[in-house]
Amino acid sequence: MRALRGVAALTLTGLAVAAAYMGLRSLGLRPRWEVAAPAASPPPELESRMPPPLSPQGVASDGPGAGGEGDPSPSDGGRAAPYEAARIEFETYGDGRPVESNAAAAEEWREQGLVLSFQSYTADATRPHVLDARGYLPPAASRHALGPPLSGEQGLEVGMTHLDFPGRPRRVAFTLFGPDLIDSFLVIVWSGGERLPATAAAHSPDMRYATEGSSGSGQATYSPGGRATFRAERVVVEAAGGIDRISLDGWGPPGHILLVDHLEIDP
Repeated sequence: MRALRGVAALTLTGLAVAAAYMGLRSLGLRPRWEVAAPAASPPPELESRMPPPLSPQGVASDGPGAGGEGDPSPSDGGRAAPYEAARIEFETYGDGRPVESNAAAAEEWREQGLVLSFQSYTADATRPHVLDARGYLPPAASRHALGPPLSGEQGLEVGMTHLDFPGRPRRVAFTLFGPDLIDSFLVIVWSGGERLPATAAAHSPDMRYATEGSSGSGQATYSPGGRATFRAERVVVEAAGGIDRISLDGWGPPGHILLVDHLEIDP
Protein backbone atom coordinates (compact mmCIF):
# COMPACT_ATOMS: atom_id res chain seq x y z
CA MET A 1 0.00 0.00 0.00
CA ARG A 2 2.86 2.37 0.82
CA ALA A 3 4.21 1.84 -2.72
CA LEU A 4 0.85 2.67 -4.27
CA ARG A 5 0.60 5.84 -2.19
CA GLY A 6 4.10 6.90 -3.43
CA VAL A 7 3.14 6.41 -7.06
CA ALA A 8 -0.03 8.38 -6.57
CA ALA A 9 1.90 11.25 -4.94
CA LEU A 10 4.38 11.39 -7.86
CA THR A 11 1.51 11.40 -10.32
CA LEU A 12 -0.20 14.30 -8.57
CA THR A 13 3.10 16.24 -8.40
CA GLY A 14 3.69 15.73 -12.15
CA LEU A 15 0.18 16.93 -12.98
CA ALA A 16 0.70 20.03 -10.86
CA VAL A 17 3.98 20.86 -12.59
CA ALA A 18 2.40 20.38 -16.02
CA ALA A 19 -0.52 22.63 -15.08
CA ALA A 20 1.85 25.34 -13.87
CA TYR A 21 3.95 25.09 -17.10
CA MET A 22 0.87 25.45 -19.30
CA GLY A 23 -0.28 28.38 -17.22
CA LEU A 24 3.00 30.21 -17.72
CA ARG A 25 2.87 29.61 -21.52
CA SER A 26 -0.70 30.99 -21.61
CA LEU A 27 0.68 34.20 -20.12
CA GLY A 28 3.24 34.50 -22.91
CA LEU A 29 6.22 33.36 -20.83
CA ARG A 30 8.60 30.86 -22.47
CA PRO A 31 11.49 28.98 -20.89
CA ARG A 32 15.06 29.76 -22.05
CA TRP A 33 15.47 26.46 -23.91
CA GLU A 34 12.55 27.36 -26.24
CA VAL A 35 13.95 30.76 -27.23
CA ALA A 36 16.39 30.76 -30.20
CA ALA A 37 19.57 32.69 -29.54
CA PRO A 38 20.00 35.72 -31.82
CA ALA A 39 22.72 35.51 -34.48
CA ALA A 40 25.94 37.00 -33.23
CA SER A 41 27.11 40.12 -35.08
CA PRO A 42 30.71 40.17 -36.31
CA PRO A 43 33.13 42.23 -34.27
CA PRO A 44 33.49 45.82 -35.56
CA GLU A 45 37.05 45.24 -36.76
CA LEU A 46 35.92 42.28 -38.91
CA GLU A 47 32.69 43.90 -40.09
CA SER A 48 34.66 46.63 -41.88
CA ARG A 49 36.53 43.97 -43.88
CA MET A 50 33.51 42.02 -45.05
CA PRO A 51 32.93 42.25 -48.85
CA PRO A 52 29.93 44.26 -50.02
CA PRO A 53 26.99 42.39 -51.54
CA LEU A 54 27.16 41.62 -55.24
CA SER A 55 25.84 44.32 -57.54
CA PRO A 56 23.00 43.42 -59.91
CA GLN A 57 24.34 42.28 -63.25
CA GLY A 58 24.84 45.12 -65.70
CA VAL A 59 25.00 48.01 -63.21
CA ALA A 60 28.56 47.80 -61.99
CA SER A 61 30.09 51.08 -60.88
CA ASP A 62 32.35 51.23 -63.93
CA GLY A 63 29.76 50.00 -66.43
CA PRO A 64 27.57 51.91 -68.86
CA GLY A 65 24.76 52.13 -66.30
CA ALA A 66 26.98 54.31 -64.09
CA GLY A 67 27.64 56.88 -66.79
CA GLY A 68 30.95 55.42 -68.01
CA GLU A 69 31.97 53.81 -71.26
CA GLY A 70 32.84 50.40 -69.76
CA ASP A 71 33.65 47.81 -72.41
CA PRO A 72 32.16 44.34 -71.93
CA SER A 73 34.69 41.83 -70.66
CA PRO A 74 35.39 38.65 -72.67
CA SER A 75 34.07 36.49 -69.85
CA ASP A 76 30.54 37.95 -69.93
CA GLY A 77 29.89 37.15 -73.59
CA GLY A 78 29.83 40.79 -74.73
CA ARG A 79 31.79 41.92 -77.77
CA ALA A 80 34.29 44.74 -77.57
CA ALA A 81 34.28 47.64 -79.98
CA PRO A 82 35.38 46.13 -83.30
CA TYR A 83 38.78 46.82 -84.80
CA GLU A 84 39.22 47.19 -88.53
CA ALA A 85 40.07 44.10 -90.55
CA ALA A 86 43.81 43.44 -90.43
CA ARG A 87 46.34 41.24 -92.19
CA ILE A 88 49.57 40.63 -90.28
CA GLU A 89 52.70 39.36 -91.95
CA PHE A 90 55.46 38.94 -89.41
CA GLU A 91 57.94 40.94 -91.50
CA THR A 92 56.98 44.33 -90.05
CA TYR A 93 55.61 45.51 -86.71
CA GLY A 94 52.26 47.21 -86.45
CA ASP A 95 53.85 50.63 -86.85
CA GLY A 96 55.58 49.61 -90.10
CA ARG A 97 59.09 49.06 -88.72
CA PRO A 98 60.92 45.94 -89.94
CA VAL A 99 60.87 43.18 -87.34
CA GLU A 100 63.97 42.30 -85.40
CA SER A 101 64.96 38.69 -86.06
CA ASN A 102 64.71 36.26 -83.16
CA ALA A 103 63.26 38.89 -80.82
CA ALA A 104 60.44 38.59 -78.30
CA ALA A 105 57.06 40.07 -79.17
CA ALA A 106 53.96 40.92 -77.16
CA GLU A 107 52.01 44.10 -77.97
CA GLU A 108 53.67 45.25 -81.19
CA TRP A 109 50.42 44.54 -83.10
CA ARG A 110 47.90 45.69 -80.49
CA GLU A 111 46.62 48.45 -82.80
CA GLN A 112 45.77 45.74 -85.32
CA GLY A 113 43.93 43.73 -82.63
CA LEU A 114 46.58 41.17 -81.64
CA VAL A 115 48.40 40.63 -78.33
CA LEU A 116 50.90 37.77 -77.85
CA SER A 117 52.09 35.70 -74.90
CA PHE A 118 53.78 32.36 -74.28
CA GLN A 119 53.41 29.63 -71.66
CA SER A 120 56.62 27.62 -71.45
CA TYR A 121 56.75 23.94 -70.50
CA THR A 122 60.54 23.85 -70.30
CA ALA A 123 61.74 27.26 -69.02
CA ASP A 124 60.34 30.60 -67.95
CA ALA A 125 59.75 32.60 -71.14
CA THR A 126 56.47 34.54 -71.31
CA ARG A 127 56.65 35.93 -74.88
CA PRO A 128 56.97 34.18 -78.23
CA HIS A 129 59.65 35.21 -80.73
CA VAL A 130 59.54 36.46 -84.29
CA LEU A 131 62.02 33.99 -85.74
CA ASP A 132 64.25 33.99 -88.77
CA ALA A 133 62.61 30.73 -89.79
CA ARG A 134 64.08 30.15 -93.25
CA GLY A 135 65.40 26.79 -92.08
CA TYR A 136 61.86 25.59 -91.35
CA LEU A 137 59.75 27.30 -94.02
CA PRO A 138 59.09 26.41 -97.67
CA PRO A 139 61.38 28.03 -100.27
CA ALA A 140 58.58 30.33 -101.44
CA ALA A 141 57.77 31.56 -97.92
CA SER A 142 58.89 34.84 -96.40
CA ARG A 143 61.80 35.00 -93.99
CA HIS A 144 60.08 35.45 -90.62
CA ALA A 145 57.32 33.69 -88.71
CA LEU A 146 55.97 33.73 -85.18
CA GLY A 147 57.19 30.81 -83.09
CA PRO A 148 58.41 29.65 -79.68
CA PRO A 149 61.12 31.66 -77.91
CA LEU A 150 64.79 30.93 -78.26
CA SER A 151 66.46 29.81 -75.05
CA GLY A 152 70.13 30.48 -75.59
CA GLU A 153 72.19 27.42 -76.44
CA GLN A 154 69.28 25.14 -75.50
CA GLY A 155 67.43 26.03 -78.68
CA LEU A 156 63.69 26.61 -78.87
CA GLU A 157 61.50 26.34 -75.81
CA VAL A 158 58.51 24.02 -75.77
CA GLY A 159 55.15 25.45 -74.79
CA MET A 160 51.96 27.15 -75.82
CA THR A 161 51.69 30.33 -77.90
CA HIS A 162 48.65 32.47 -77.07
CA LEU A 163 47.08 34.87 -79.58
CA ASP A 164 44.72 37.27 -77.79
CA PHE A 165 42.25 39.45 -79.66
CA PRO A 166 41.08 42.54 -77.71
CA GLY A 167 38.56 43.37 -80.44
CA ARG A 168 36.99 39.88 -80.18
CA PRO A 169 36.64 39.29 -83.95
CA ARG A 170 34.26 36.70 -85.32
CA ARG A 171 36.78 35.22 -87.77
CA VAL A 172 40.55 34.67 -87.69
CA ALA A 173 42.65 32.81 -90.26
CA PHE A 174 46.36 31.95 -90.32
CA THR A 175 48.88 29.47 -91.71
CA LEU A 176 50.68 26.94 -89.52
CA PHE A 177 53.98 25.29 -90.44
CA GLY A 178 55.15 22.22 -88.57
CA PRO A 179 56.46 18.64 -88.81
CA ASP A 180 54.22 16.31 -90.77
CA LEU A 181 54.74 13.57 -88.17
CA ILE A 182 52.34 15.48 -85.92
CA ASP A 183 48.93 14.02 -86.74
CA SER A 184 47.02 17.17 -85.79
CA PHE A 185 48.25 20.65 -84.93
CA LEU A 186 46.44 21.46 -81.69
CA VAL A 187 44.51 24.74 -81.93
CA ILE A 188 42.47 25.74 -78.85
CA VAL A 189 39.80 28.44 -79.26
CA TRP A 190 38.28 30.49 -76.42
CA SER A 191 35.11 32.57 -76.69
CA GLY A 192 33.12 34.22 -73.92
CA GLY A 193 35.43 32.64 -71.35
CA GLU A 194 34.69 29.11 -72.58
CA ARG A 195 36.73 26.67 -74.62
CA LEU A 196 35.02 25.92 -77.91
CA PRO A 197 34.91 22.46 -79.48
CA ALA A 198 37.69 21.52 -81.89
CA THR A 199 35.29 22.03 -84.82
CA ALA A 200 35.58 25.81 -84.27
CA ALA A 201 38.96 25.61 -86.09
CA ALA A 202 38.85 24.28 -89.66
CA HIS A 203 42.17 22.92 -91.00
CA SER A 204 43.04 22.56 -94.68
CA PRO A 205 46.29 22.34 -96.67
CA ASP A 206 47.74 25.71 -97.66
CA MET A 207 48.25 24.70 -101.27
CA ARG A 208 50.37 27.71 -102.18
CA TYR A 209 53.21 25.82 -100.47
CA ALA A 210 52.56 22.42 -102.01
CA THR A 211 55.54 20.97 -103.86
CA GLU A 212 55.15 19.29 -107.24
CA GLY A 213 55.24 15.89 -105.60
CA SER A 214 52.64 16.65 -102.93
CA SER A 215 50.13 18.80 -104.79
CA GLY A 216 48.51 15.81 -106.47
CA SER A 217 47.81 14.21 -103.07
CA GLY A 218 45.97 17.27 -101.82
CA GLN A 219 48.62 17.96 -99.17
CA ALA A 220 51.00 20.87 -98.82
CA THR A 221 54.17 19.14 -97.65
CA TYR A 222 57.81 20.12 -98.12
CA SER A 223 61.25 19.22 -96.77
CA PRO A 224 63.12 22.30 -95.50
CA GLY A 225 66.84 21.93 -96.12
CA GLY A 226 66.38 18.27 -96.98
CA ARG A 227 65.32 17.47 -93.42
CA ALA A 228 62.14 15.74 -92.24
CA THR A 229 58.86 16.44 -93.99
CA PHE A 230 56.90 19.49 -92.88
CA ARG A 231 53.42 20.61 -93.88
CA ALA A 232 51.59 23.90 -94.26
CA GLU A 233 48.01 24.19 -93.02
CA ARG A 234 45.56 27.02 -93.37
CA VAL A 235 43.44 27.34 -90.21
CA VAL A 236 40.17 29.28 -90.16
CA VAL A 237 38.55 29.97 -86.77
CA GLU A 238 34.99 31.28 -86.50
CA ALA A 239 32.91 32.15 -83.43
CA ALA A 240 29.66 34.09 -83.61
CA GLY A 241 30.17 35.46 -80.09
CA GLY A 242 33.68 36.72 -80.79
CA ILE A 243 37.10 35.12 -80.37
CA ASP A 244 38.92 35.87 -77.12
CA ARG A 245 42.03 33.76 -77.57
CA ILE A 246 43.60 31.13 -79.81
CA SER A 247 46.21 28.89 -78.17
CA LEU A 248 48.68 26.86 -80.21
CA ASP A 249 50.03 23.91 -78.29
CA GLY A 250 53.61 23.24 -79.33
CA TRP A 251 54.05 20.14 -77.20
CA GLY A 252 55.34 17.18 -79.17
CA PRO A 253 58.29 14.92 -79.86
CA PRO A 254 61.84 16.32 -80.14
CA GLY A 255 62.15 18.70 -83.07
CA HIS A 256 58.48 19.71 -82.96
CA ILE A 257 58.14 23.36 -83.92
CA LEU A 258 54.95 25.23 -84.72
CA LEU A 259 55.22 28.47 -86.71
CA VAL A 260 52.51 31.03 -87.56
CA ASP A 261 52.28 33.42 -90.49
CA HIS A 262 49.75 35.17 -92.78
CA LEU A 263 47.38 36.12 -89.96
CA GLU A 264 44.05 37.66 -90.97
CA ILE A 265 41.65 39.22 -88.45
CA ASP A 266 38.10 39.82 -89.64
CA PRO A 267 35.78 41.63 -87.20
